[in-house]
Amino acid sequence: MHTQMKHEDEIIRELQNMPDEQILNLLNIIRIFKKSIIMQREADFCLKKEFDEWDALSVEALSNFEANLA
Repeated sequence: MHTQMKHEDEIIRELQNMPDEQILNLLNIIRIFKKSIIMQREADFCLKKEFDEWDALSVEALSNFEANLA
């Protein structure tokens, strides 16, 4: 928690005396950044789900292959 407060203090110091126009631009950058993180998490989740499905298919294919050998 101490680290978070340190970062917040640093951000506040950076924002002091910043013109409103720059603050508005910074807010837009922050919102875009947050949205990109959410989108990346969703993409990672979908990719993991797809890999898990591939793994299941691979196990099934291997089982079928081994069954045909017997």
